[in-house]
Amino acid sequence: MKTGIGPLNVASYGNCGYPVIMITELSKELREALAQHGEGPIGLVNPDTQRVYVLLDAEVFERVKALLSDDVFDVRDTYAAQDGALAKVWDDPELDAYADYDHHRPQP
Repeated sequence: MKTGIGPLNVASYGNCGYPVIMITELSKELREALAQHGEGPIGLVNPDTQRVYVLLDAEVFERVKALLSDDVFDVRDTYAAQDGALAKVWDDPELDAYADYDHHRPQP
């Protein structure tokens, strides 16, 4: 058993709400599966219990761990990021036609 691999160690996940009890090296079979599937999750089955586990890259876990948190999420916290991400789309004059919802309806 290892207490750390590279920059990641038990302490780096101690405050994420999901305590890491141990970090171990991957078997050759798992390393080959990771090489084939990239950063996508890999399903692991315990043959004794038939429980399924998911192995994913620590960087991917960092991106999704907020979804697993019990913290209250307020969508308003994302408004600035949404505005920045979609500014080019909203400011594109070629897309103005999509904002005219009633153009096709006969006018009185």
